[in-house]
Amino acid sequence: MEGADRCADNWMQMPRDSRTWVYLANRALTAEEVELFVNGLEAFMATWEAHGKKLKTSWRLSGNRLLFIAVDESEAPATGCSIDLSVAYLKGCTEIMHDPLDWFDRQNNLYFSDGGWRQASNANFWALRKSKRISDTTQLVNVVFQAPGSCWGEVVIPFSESWHAEMW
Repeated sequence: MEGADRCADNWMQMPRDSRTWVYLANRALTAEEVELFVNGLEAFMATWEAHGKKLKTSWRLSGNRLLFIAVDESEAPATGCSIDLSVAYLKGCTEIMHDPLDWFDRQNNLYFSDGGWRQASNANFWALRKSKRISDTTQLVNVVFQAPGSCWGEVVIPFSESWHAEMW
């Protein structure tokens, strides 16, 4: 994916079974937007609490559009209200962006084709697969992690190793 990985200083020290949320933006953030976003995210994470208890958190931004937010729940669990705060934060932070940004559209697929990263809705993605323009070796961004800790590795995988292959 285009764009360097950025992460919190403590990302590699987080327990691999931390509760983790994955968000794929509808477009890549510009370099300027990444700086604004990261600064705001750091400030939010520093004050994020659940029922008055500070949450032990971390984050990773991959390719300027794939965001991981992790909470080590061994000290304090994330609660419904605290999760709602993180969602509200992500929805609100898009106001600083030059173009609309959506972290919550689960209908997008990001894959590598013809020398660049492409985006397709679920319906278009399956049509591309049916027409053989997406093969077993096509690289795509994995946004579904089925086991705790699995999101700590590679985020770009071949179609054959994705949840899409199981559905196909």
